[in-house]
Formats: sequence, C-alpha cells, structure tokens
Amino acid sequence: MSREQQILDAAEKLFAERSFDGVGVDAIGREAGVTGSAIYRHFDGKDEILAALFDEATDALLLSVGEPGGDPWEELSRLVKAHVEFSVGRRRLSVIWQREQRALSGAHERSFRRRQRRYIDRWVDCLDRCYPGHARDTLVAAIRAVHALMFSDSARPDGVREPTALPALLTGLTVAALDGLAAPGAARLRAVDRAG
Repeated sequence: MSREQQILDAAEKLFAERSFDGVGVDAIGREAGVTGSAIYRHFDGKDEILAALFDEATDALLLSVGEPGGDPWEELSRLVKAHVEFSVGRRRLSVIWQREQRALSGAHERSFRRRQRRYIDRWVDCLDRCYPGHARDTLVAAIRAVHALMFSDSARPDGVREPTALPALLTGLTVAALDGLAAPGAARLRAVDRAG
C-alpha cells in the first residue's frame, strides 16, 4: 500500500469516527504511522485529503453503475444496487459522504459538485424515463431522500450487529420509496424482480 493510500485510509477512519473538524493533521499522521508534517509531502492539507476521499467515493459509484443502459428499469435496478453495495461495503466513506460535504471549500467543493452532478444526472435521467412528468427539482429531492435511506445504516455504531440481509432490506425500502413517484394507479416499480 502506498503512503498516500495509508494516509487516506487513516483519514477515512478518523473522519468517520470523529468528523472532519474533530481531526487534525497530526492525528491523521499518527493513525497512518507517519509524522503530521510528512503528510504535506503527499497532500496540501486536510482539505485536499477530504477532497481525495470524495473523489474516491464518486469514482467508485460511477464505475459500479457502468454505462447507461437502454431499459430504464434495468438501469434503475443497477443504480440502486450499486448505491446499496457502496453504502454497506464502504460504511466509513458513506458516513463521510453524508456528513462532510459542507466541509469542502473553494476549488475542492466546485470539483466535487461537478463530479457529483454526473452521478445525480444519471439518476435523474433514469427516473425521468421510469416516472415521466416530474420536474427535475422533484426528482433530485427524491434522489436525495433515497440516497439518505440507502446510507441510513452506515452510521450504525461499531459493535451493533448488522441487520439480517441488509442489502435486500435497503433495496426493498428504496424501491418502495421510489414508488411514490408513480402516478396513482400506474404500474409499480419492481426493479429488483425485473433484474432478477
């Protein structure tokens, strides 16, 4: 593992446990097994470390969903599955994604917003095809809501047992929540069943 990755792993652990504001560069260095000043050989500071973690999260999500598909219901199933897998498999990074976006500043924030928009646009395009007739701001609000739902277990305290079949539970709850976009009497989303 590279020194840079050791620093990122240490920061991910500490930011998730204590928050971005609750951790200094020296603490990250101790956790990574280097001096705080050694971190500056790899990063400009704590802000750049946080930005690198957000880049890692965004890249992981975009890579896991692949290219857009032709069938919007299969696309939606893929989006939900990838987001649930990320939230369950990368709990600490999920906590940081939810809680620390406001800690980004300046160029780091602008870069993250541009990258995040690519991911959100994938969701908007897909939901617009599955549930036509909604304004973009309504779809974005629905996306934020289901993302929060899918991330909801990532803040579970260490030592508390993971619920049985957590990915299936989060997927089912997300599917049910998205059903709220369906017109009354319209066919309901069964993305999990359709994707098999």
